[in-house]
Amino acid sequence: MRTHGYLAFFVGICMTLWGALFVLETQDRQARQNFQRDVDRIARDTGVRLQTYFDVLLSIKGMYAVNPDLGRAQFSRYVRELNVAERYPGFQAIQFVRSVPQADLASFTDAVRRDASIVPGGYPHFMVHPSALRELHWIIEYNEPMRGNENAFGLDLSALAPHRRALELGRDSDKIIATERITLVQDASGQPGFVARVPLYRAGMPQGDVAQRRAALLGFAAIVFRVNRLMREVIDPQVLAHMDITIHDAGLLGDGGAMPPTIDNLMYDSAGKPGAARPASPPGLSASMSLNVGERRWVMRFNGQSGARYSNGHLGAALIAVAGVIISALIGMLLLAAQRRRALSAQLRSTLDEQRALQDSAIVGIGLFCEGVLVRCNLGLEEMLGYAPGELAGCPAALLTGSHGTDPFSCDAQGRRLRIERELLRKDGTPIWCMLNGRVLDADDANKGCVCVISDISERKQAEAALVDTQHGLERSLDELAAQKANAELAHHDLSNVLATLKQAQTSLITSEKMASLGALVAGIAHELNTPIGNSLLTATALSDMVKDFEQHLADGGIKRSALDAHLRDARLACSIIANSLTRAAELITSFKQVAVDQTSDQRRQFNLAGVLRDTLATYAAQLRRINCDVSVEAPDVLEFDSYPGSVSQVVSNLINNAMLHAFEGRGSGSIAIRAQAQDDGTALLEFRDNGVGMSAKTLHQIFDPFFTTKMGQGGSGLGMNIVYNIVTGVLRGTIAIESEPGEGTTITLVLPVSVPRPLDEPVEA
Repeated sequence: MRTHGYLAFFVGICMTLWGALFVLETQDRQARQNFQRDVDRIARDTGVRLQTYFDVLLSIKGMYAVNPDLGRAQFSRYVRELNVAERYPGFQAIQFVRSVPQADLASFTDAVRRDASIVPGGYPHFMVHPSALRELHWIIEYNEPMRGNENAFGLDLSALAPHRRALELGRDSDKIIATERITLVQDASGQPGFVARVPLYRAGMPQGDVAQRRAALLGFAAIVFRVNRLMREVIDPQVLAHMDITIHDAGLLGDGGAMPPTIDNLMYDSAGKPGAARPASPPGLSASMSLNVGERRWVMRFNGQSGARYSNGHLGAALIAVAGVIISALIGMLLLAAQRRRALSAQLRSTLDEQRALQDSAIVGIGLFCEGVLVRCNLGLEEMLGYAPGELAGCPAALLTGSHGTDPFSCDAQGRRLRIERELLRKDGTPIWCMLNGRVLDADDANKGCVCVISDISERKQAEAALVDTQHGLERSLDELAAQKANAELAHHDLSNVLATLKQAQTSLITSEKMASLGALVAGIAHELNTPIGNSLLTATALSDMVKDFEQHLADGGIKRSALDAHLRDARLACSIIANSLTRAAELITSFKQVAVDQTSDQRRQFNLAGVLRDTLATYAAQLRRINCDVSVEAPDVLEFDSYPGSVSQVVSNLINNAMLHAFEGRGSGSIAIRAQAQDDGTALLEFRDNGVGMSAKTLHQIFDPFFTTKMGQGGSGLGMNIVYNIVTGVLRGTIAIESEPGEGTTITLVLPVSVPRPLDEPVEA
């Protein structure tokens, strides 16, 4: 037996070591996966944000293609309509750079000084700087916003080598070209920046080769960036706490883009201290990615740091190892103690045999009674009552009294001795009165029973009186119980009426909540439609003016082929802009119609989950931008549902509304992440996560209660999450779980069947 204990301890130690190593490997792999997911998201978000900003340059180019003589007031109005501060954070300025030959420099300067289209009195102090004699000048003429960028107004870029190289490359290639790292003249902090520009050509002039493009060049549309501000809008601050990110400009793609990283081409450093020493990254937490930015190659390097986000879990493995050693030791000790326990059992059986012999030699009856059963007795009790040896053991105590009333052999739980007189029955049915003297077997545990010493006596009246009194007390107790039952039934009826009233009020409030949500969708889609329809109207107006000019030229005696080609090219561009804007508006309207129909009709159909999520989020784009909230959606396009899209959209809408109302209170920005993935059991996991203020344990406990809200009287109805719970568990036949801590955000996890089981009374579509 001792050998078995040592063997169990050795096997336990081996299993513990294997478990600890497995946990270490699993958590290291999870840390690497989390790091790579963050790297991919940051690189993707940076590329998407830059492409969005470059699209603004293309829109300015289209505007100049429609109206080459665009004035300062029109340019300023266009920039104001873009609402740069809210829609495009990261912009320093939007500029128009005009190409001015040396011969026209004086007239150009005079024209700018007399330009009073925005500022009464013009710009009498305007001057080109730095002053230089060159064949061709590239001068910043329009500069929006002017405030904070005054130093750039009138800047001659041809005198600055980095800008001149980028301008010449853009002029000859007709592409968006970004500069290398520069220090902005309007930025006194010395932070890295760069400028992206697109060339603008005169209408009606050929642009087929480099020479023709140089001759047709009108100027450039430019956007000035501060890299630190740009990346601050892209990268989640929570990720920066666990990761170091650097961006270096490796040079033009045409030159190979292979410049080594140095302090001179450092575009961004998340540590804020270029060249500062950094702790070494754990294995597997380093990555490098390339990004094409205006025909230049940016190299993004990522270095993760050990911490809560990329934890290696060594402490958990150590705890497992310690716990395993302790458990193995306990198992070994238990096996060693088993042998000792067997020896003690044999000794105890011998002692019990000796005690039983002493009891059988007594002249009085001795019995052990427990819970109304005579567990065992001596021969004296069996002889007193006329039973054969061993016949009474295990019989109910009622056999001795002839009744099923109070057990006379039950001792007091406080350890007081039992001393009563009681009538007992012999085996032949004749009664005898006996004196019962007893006490509990174990004073610490009265449930072990009572040992009674029974002797034959002849008195009986006192026992009869006690039995009658006990019977009368039982009858009174039954009457009181009946009265209490009647009162309980009356209270139950009243509570049922109150519950029915509350359910009717809840149904009315749920209907109001759904209609309010649909109203919010209408306001959001109206705001989103403003931009594409406004662009279409502006382009259509410009196209109408072009047609009138063309008709006038045609009526004046003919038109040249080159003018006709230019008119057709401009018309095609204008039509393209109108078509793209109206397509965007149509997509928004389609999304709104789908969401609106699904939310109100609640019809079952087959749908794509990713499409429903995008349609629902599109209706909240305006509200989310107003609160500076970023939203990311990670859902496979192949995830198909046979369910109720209106209910799914209603759930997502309520979660977004709840996050906007509660999660980001007191914060200037926030983020929402929606992730969906299919599971092997025919369900899909839908996770909704925000980085808001979180919830206390008390709020989390009551989150699904109807009429519970922390915003009572401030826009909260108390039914939003109750509706979500009822839809998920009732209509969608799924489950919902919420995890949240104060200051740590909230994660809501839905598990939904891909195909909702059909009710027996639901018709099946043919």
